[in-house]
Amino acid sequence: MAGSAFDVEQLRLAAARGLPASCHDDFLRLSRTLVHGPAFQWLLVDAPDENLRKQVMTALDEVLRMAGLNTSRLPVSDRIADVAELEERLIKNARAGSVVHVVGRPGWFDSARWDAFNARRERLASQARARLVFWLDADAIALASSKAPDLWAWRSGVYAFLPPAAPATSAPAIGSSPELKLTSGHVSPIPPRPTGADNRSMAERSRRVAEIRAWLANKPAPPDELLAAPVDELGRLLHDLGDYDAALQHWREVELPLHRRLGDERAEAMTKGQIADILQARGQLDEALRIRREEQLPVYERLGDVRSKAVTTGKIADILQARGQLDEALRIRKEEQLSVYERLGDVRAKAVTMGKIADILQARGQFDEALRIRREEQMPVYERLGDALSKAVTVGKIANILRTRGQLDEALRIYREEQLPVFERLGDIRSKAVTMGQIADILQDRGQFDEALRIRREEQMPVFMRLGDVREQAVTMGQIADILQDRGQLGEALRIRKEEELPVYDRLGEVRGKAITSAKIGLHLLDGEGATADEARQLLETAWAELSRLGLPEADALAEQMRMRGLKLPATHRRE
Repeated sequence: MAGSAFDVEQLRLAAARGLPASCHDDFLRLSRTLVHGPAFQWLLVDAPDENLRKQVMTALDEVLRMAGLNTSRLPVSDRIADVAELEERLIKNARAGSVVHVVGRPGWFDSARWDAFNARRERLASQARARLVFWLDADAIALASSKAPDLWAWRSGVYAFLPPAAPATSAPAIGSSPELKLTSGHVSPIPPRPTGADNRSMAERSRRVAEIRAWLANKPAPPDELLAAPVDELGRLLHDLGDYDAALQHWREVELPLHRRLGDERAEAMTKGQIADILQARGQLDEALRIRREEQLPVYERLGDVRSKAVTTGKIADILQARGQLDEALRIRKEEQLSVYERLGDVRAKAVTMGKIADILQARGQFDEALRIRREEQMPVYERLGDALSKAVTVGKIANILRTRGQLDEALRIYREEQLPVFERLGDIRSKAVTMGQIADILQDRGQFDEALRIRREEQMPVFMRLGDVREQAVTMGQIADILQDRGQLGEALRIRKEEELPVYDRLGEVRGKAITSAKIGLHLLDGEGATADEARQLLETAWAELSRLGLPEADALAEQMRMRGLKLPATHRRE
């Protein structure tokens, strides 16, 4: 018999406390998803240590039983010959229980088996209606993201349970040295983060999160001086993995107090800027603006840090630009940023700011001047500095202007011949995926829907999945829906927007993305069957109200679309 919701929650917390500290957060995330999530789920768990895996599974099963969920275990051994046999066993176990723990043997899930699993995903979802928890290792999870991209898109989460950090008397950790151990006061050093473009997969980032948490939980506690770098990296990883709530909690409850104990005002102000970044992404523009003006700028002014002050005023200009306040954003760029970088002799920062000015001019339709800035005031600087990445990004901005002007052939040539080779040479898979998306945009404009769709599905989604970039995955799914809608596949386009795009923005708390997607759904429904008119009207009015509240220019575009369809704007909402 299932216990009450209160009893389940108390058991979850108690079970988490009984595990190593490095497992606490992921156990709470995983158990919450299983207890409160839908009947069909596919979850992946990186648990390479057998003893720890058994400990976590035992604790998890106690919580699930309290919640009224039956569990079963399905070991994957050499006795299971292929994916077809595994699928049959999964279906059988799913009929008998709500949760099936699939315990993988290292090496069993190779490329061929993931490919076969990917092809069987539809039958799996319809026949094995249970919460399927795959206990694997990092290599198998990484293969799943690249070899089973369609199945990977269905995952409900990736979790990591790693053993606690080794004690100080053990062999040095990767990347450590005897000198580091002597200066750390018997605390083993955390292995260093990678340098250069961060192309770590979602599984690798999750492992790194668990690794840092295990190190932070190690006893004796590391001195504050050693905490700063790993604590900063942990916050950034949580942000990159799309766990905005955890990132905000980490920055507010762990990182800010650390910087205060160290008396590092500058680091404290920078952390507040990261908090403002998330609030800005979520559409909480007023609070983000307040933090930048009242909690960052005064610190940099007091410290005499003119460079950080200029960067922060640029962030303020970003918010104003997003709201369509182009004149004030342009004034800040010209009067409060450029002059600082000129005085400092920082030619690169000046070139970046000139690019921001070009962005505003482009938004105003002043294409000639925007193009001149890109070609004459940015490109020569990056060439002189040997900054291949910034040069490639600027080349892409030039192509964007040409595309807007209708010069599609030249824009396409630039993307393919001047941008992609640079990103490939630098190993920057994220930038390459973004450029492939711009190529898909042009192909879609030309009506080449099949190739545009192939690029979105095969050359963008797998990269964002591998990197664990849930926001970019949602954006790309929305672009796929745009293509399907252009092809007349309205039902599938609508399903994607409702089931694969909107829930992500909702989970991330990204108000702007959620409002725009809701508006697209509303317009779709309004243009379809009359029976959906009320639902469509409600979606459109809510989306317009949110965009208006944020002061975003998309509100005006949506209002025009509503007027064209004979809808009146709610009298209770006005643009601020």
